Amino acid sequence: MGLLKLIIITCIVTIQIILFTRPANSKDRYFYTGKDYGNEYLYNPLYVILNGSYDIIQFESNSRKIFKLPYGIGNANLLKNLGNPFKSIKEYGTWNFLSNEVFPLTYRKEGMQWWPNYGMHLIGGGMTYAALEEWYDYHNFPEPYLFSAVTTMFYHYWNEVVEMENYRGLTVDPVADLNIFDIASIVLFSFDDVKKFFREELNLADWSLQPSITIPSWELQNNGQYFSVRYWLPFVNKLALFGYYGLNGLGGVSYKTSDEESISLGLGTRGASRYIIDSSAASRQYTLNFTWNAGLFWDRNNSLLASIMFSGQENNLCNINIYPGAIDIGDIKFGFWAVIPRKGDYYFGISTRYIPGIGVSIKN
Repeated sequence: MGLLKLIIITCIVTIQIILFTRPANSKDRYFYTGKDYGNEYLYNPLYVILNGSYDIIQFESNSRKIFKLPYGIGNANLLKNLGNPFKSIKEYGTWNFLSNEVFPLTYRKEGMQWWPNYGMHLIGGGMTYAALEEWYDYHNFPEPYLFSAVTTMFYHYWNEVVEMENYRGLTVDPVADLNIFDIASIVLFSFDDVKKFFREELNLADWSLQPSITIPSWELQNNGQYFSVRYWLPFVNKLALFGYYGLNGLGGVSYKTSDEESISLGLGTRGASRYIIDSSAASRQYTLNFTWNAGLFWDRNNSLLASIMFSGQENNLCNINIYPGAIDIGDIKFGFWAVIPRKGDYYFGISTRYIPGIGVSIKN
């Protein structure tokens, strides 16, 4: 009963905050405008869930067989930690929680859990909430902000379930994510000035992949939630500073090839796998092993048309994505993708709107 009360109170408080902060009669669309090309053409709630909730399965050590993951164990342990968050925080250490999870006070890799909390949960999650609200509004749903809030919190919650895997025990990671940053993201991106800043000044956009189910292995392949940012330089015509992040972090430049289209190049690192920092600790925490990463991107009006990425991962040396509308084939709009490994199977697939794409694997 204590957990149920906590959930009800959290939902009521979140809705009240949204209602209080939401601008009256705002019809401006910043992140979703109904484009019929690029990754925005694919954007919908299921697209967000498959990319965002299952983000972690991009690690080489994680299974992509999403129909066989231990959801029951993960969900039970997540509810246990959310139901008594102060116990998890006490075991982990209040100062450790504040300096590693909440505030950017630790700069060792083992203590920088705050980095994805700000980048993915606060900024990325807030932009996702705003984009989903615009998507629901575009498709004439009543009270689109409520549909968006429910979808956004669900994809965050399910992400924590998937990340939990078969672990049973204390962890503070979902406490910080769900109770602080995910709610704060919805509140933050309920303000038009915030959305306007990130869209017009930083050109924040969702550049996620094309999630697909492979046959006959029934794996979720080519998924991942990614965001791009660009700051167009006022003193250099057609040139911008470029960033691309998700389970990676790339930095580089963008160049306008026309009034609508741009080419971007980024270099950096990506997470290859995660490991337990201290297996003997009462409250479990993870950090990442990294490898190199590079990407080339082509977009039209901030909607991604195509990308090719290279990395040091064994099972994902090269990842190619061509989104619907990049190549005109009459009225047909399909996307295409391929994953080329150093070791392991090759994967190829096609994508279309509203449903997951379909892929096949070829033995290497």
